[in-house]
Amino acid sequence: MTNQNLIIGIPTPVKIFTWILICAGSFFFYVYTFKPVISFPNATLDTYSAKMGFASTGVRILGSVLALLISVLANNPRWLFITLISRVFIELGDVVVGLILDGVTANSFALIALASAEIWTVWRLWKVIKINP
Repeated sequence: MTNQNLIIGIPTPVKIFTWILICAGSFFFYVYTFKPVISFPNATLDTYSAKMGFASTGVRILGSVLALLISVLANNPRWLFITLISRVFIELGDVVVGLILDGVTANSFALIALASAEIWTVWRLWKVIKINP
């Protein structure tokens, strides 16, 4: 008799959310690396530090996108779980930095919503991992 509760791989809603993250991340990689003024109209890229800050953020976003892509293509819930855990901490860290620098903004709420959705996916993946040790 087979276990009807056995879930193999990444659940479909989590895959869909992951693909949304991959698409959004690819866009933001482009924005941060090549056209920061799209998201930050007042950004001045006159200094090396400013250019390096935006470019290195873009590269880190690309690294996260690559980890998400590999995890979802391999259909490996454990890889996706650890990738999303790291993203949750990054999003919440961005909230703290934003609160310190700008106070409460729309971006604060957007990042909290994103972190909440990522926590939901982590919880879903944890259930899969516990069922399939």
